[in-house]
Amino acid sequence: MSRKIEYSLIALIFIIFIAIAAKGIFTAQPGDENVYYYMGKMVSEGYVPYRDFFYAHPPLQLYIMAPIFKLFGFNFFILKLVPLVSTITTGFFLYLTARNMFGGGKALASLALFLFSYSTMFNSVFSFGIELAVMFLIVGYYFYSVKNKLFIAGLFFGLAGISRFLSIIPIVIIISSSYWKEKRKFFILSSGFLAVFIGVNMVFLFEAGSDYAFSAYKFHLLKGAEQFKVSEYLNVIKLNWILFFGFAAFIFAKEKAQLKEFTIISAVYLIAMALMARVFNFYFMIAFPFMALVGGCCIYDILSNIKNKSKKYFIIILIFVIGIFLWNLASDTLFLHKFGFEGFERGEDIKEFILEKSSSSTLLFGDSSTVPLIALMAGKKIALDVVDTNPAVFNTGALDISKTLEKLKGSEVIFLARNTEGISQFPETREFLNEKCDLLSSFNDKLEGLYLVYRCN
Repeated sequence: MSRKIEYSLIALIFIIFIAIAAKGIFTAQPGDENVYYYMGKMVSEGYVPYRDFFYAHPPLQLYIMAPIFKLFGFNFFILKLVPLVSTITTGFFLYLTARNMFGGGKALASLALFLFSYSTMFNSVFSFGIELAVMFLIVGYYFYSVKNKLFIAGLFFGLAGISRFLSIIPIVIIISSSYWKEKRKFFILSSGFLAVFIGVNMVFLFEAGSDYAFSAYKFHLLKGAEQFKVSEYLNVIKLNWILFFGFAAFIFAKEKAQLKEFTIISAVYLIAMALMARVFNFYFMIAFPFMALVGGCCIYDILSNIKNKSKKYFIIILIFVIGIFLWNLASDTLFLHKFGFEGFERGEDIKEFILEKSSSSTLLFGDSSTVPLIALMAGKKIALDVVDTNPAVFNTGALDISKTLEKLKGSEVIFLARNTEGISQFPETREFLNEKCDLLSSFNDKLEGLYLVYRCN
């Protein structure tokens, strides 16, 4: 394959990917990303996470968002560009890594498998923080495996670690494997990682002390083990079946030794997901670039073997494989545009109603998936600076639900609740709303369900 054709195909892959994800850039939806957006705004105003408000993740994501609020205010489009640019960057460095290690054809196959997997396309426009961790992880791996810039690689691994802790699983595997290859590499790589990871942890331990230790670490251990949801795991496989099929093709790979590290990283991570109390779709993104590289190489090898044996059958099978891939891509795109990127149907209505029924001093409180978004849209503050009202925050003792609700008394608060989800599932919340608040209105969203708007004085 000539360089010109290869570069044209790379450009085509990225253009198609951006075209698919474009609708999601302009789509506001309820979800955890709104919590992080609002917290990013708070950091831009001088708040310190953990010390001034509860935050259940490592800090880097908020400090990437804060400058955006400083420069542009609440600019939804620019905030949405962060995960999209992160995903594109991940794809680019995945391609560079695969090309240098395995050649252009396998690199293109790996890139296509990664970018056109359903979960990659969906999560590319949602700021869950995992997209930053994946980007730093793959950039770090490029400097580690291709450029042999070990300290720089370690620094990027450290950035991944302080973006989302799940990235530490592959980082530990990579650093550990470097020890058996060459001890000097291990010490340089690990020193770069620890310089960032320990350095940042020390800063926030100094700033927030035990609050940081609890929020970033102990909180996740206290969530409580639930029965593993097989259906959630199987749903990820079903949505990304081509990627998982490609990864499973490792058993037919000719280059098992060269693909061994990527396979181990992917397999260990997938096993770790099976052992977790609960998994979400975006958790798997950490493993996807490594799985895509294995799958791309294996599928390319299988097709090459067929071509060497029979060019006639190769053309037929190639057309079939491309047809299946394009059919799956079209199906995923249609679903994303119809449902995944549908948006918050009643968001503007709720915002306008709250503005109409409130004064400039009125505070918002309630459902963590929606209140931060409405607060940003309406220019309102969230009462008590309690942005994250996920039930786990109260179940773990990070906050006390009764004391939190008690503190709301005496303030003019609009309480936005979902029917039986989130903070509304607590009997204390329902009792508080029934006794201390007046129901102003309800809004039914076709995707998100029923929202109830209360005024509490």
